[in-house]
Amino acid sequence: MDTSRDYRTTTEVTLTVRDRTKGATVTVRVAAAPSVLTWALDVTGADVDSLRSRFKVDDWLGADVQPTLKQLQDFAKAAGVPFGYLLLPHPPTWSLPVPDFREGFEGPPTPSADLMAVIGQSERRQDWYRDYALALGTEPLEFVGSATDLEPLEAAALIRDSLHFEVTDRRGSWSDTRKALLRAFESLGGLTVATSMVGNNNHRPLDEDEFRGFALVDDIAPLVFVNTHQTLNGQIFTLAHEFAHVWRGTSGIGNEDPRVRGQSSTERWCNAVASEILVPEAALRSGHARLANAPLTEALDALAHDFRCGTLVVLQALHRTGVRRIDDFPAAYDDEVARLRTLNDSGAPGGDHYNNQPFRVGDRLSRALIADTLQGRTTIDEAMRLMSMKSLSSFDEYARRLKVA
Repeated sequence: MDTSRDYRTTTEVTLTVRDRTKGATVTVRVAAAPSVLTWALDVTGADVDSLRSRFKVDDWLGADVQPTLKQLQDFAKAAGVPFGYLLLPHPPTWSLPVPDFREGFEGPPTPSADLMAVIGQSERRQDWYRDYALALGTEPLEFVGSATDLEPLEAAALIRDSLHFEVTDRRGSWSDTRKALLRAFESLGGLTVATSMVGNNNHRPLDEDEFRGFALVDDIAPLVFVNTHQTLNGQIFTLAHEFAHVWRGTSGIGNEDPRVRGQSSTERWCNAVASEILVPEAALRSGHARLANAPLTEALDALAHDFRCGTLVVLQALHRTGVRRIDDFPAAYDDEVARLRTLNDSGAPGGDHYNNQPFRVGDRLSRALIADTLQGRTTIDEAMRLMSMKSLSSFDEYARRLKVA
């Protein structure tokens, strides 16, 4: 068999007709380009071994067998790749629509299908809300880009004041801290998304090693996204970091780590601002005075409780400010990571589906979409797509839970 097919123009679709007693059965087969199938395996967020086991991918790659149209459609769905891409003669070139500030990679990594999906959905939501807000006469939000020329300490003070997030304002658990930050940003006019999956599909979890969050900066509808497939402490730092991007006026995606000194000036600035938002230097000096002689882990736990953030952020702040001498910071950081692994601090979502939706979609966007749909300006189909819902009953129940009528 000649496997040297020419994929330069289009992917071949053949119809195979088989005679049956009661008529002809048409089997549609698709000569999918092996390079495109390989690309799909490279970018999928699904388990590759599972895909190879479920589908005859190796046979398709060897061009010994052509997949049926139905098989290729099922493969696209399982891999999380748009079906139309599998019909291309050559692998598509994916590029992130936002600046890539992720570090720790040998070269720019190919974005996964899951990452591209959540960015695309976030952009569609932002576009819809921008049009909605402009129709209501919304003016540009003054806080977007307002800290561009400020030093990190000044910028952090401005952001804390805007969010009403001074240390004395903080109450409750770390989960309460995350909720307070999300609500405070939305109260200023921003949009938030906090989720661990693509849409509402728990079979497409987001990889925290690929990205922790991103910011889509816009003066009408700024949006911050936090990947909740990380610890609550990590989510809080990510939120603060993405807020810094908005106040700086710079969109971007990152895998921010409080331990790392960013290679780009933007990431160094955003990390410093995030640290100072969560652990203000003046308050840290005051709080640490009573713990100066305490073991490091005891001091970290006490200060993390006071600031309602993670011990790793506190450790980084102690090192950054010089409030406490830490001779070997990388070793101390690794020790604290190991200690935290013994604790139960999961950022995975749980509980009632409808209670999670205001986080996965955003409370501000949800209320606007539902209200606009009920008033007849947005179609129910568009609203459900933007909120990743599949049934009208889910839409109705969500509207009832939010008390939007």
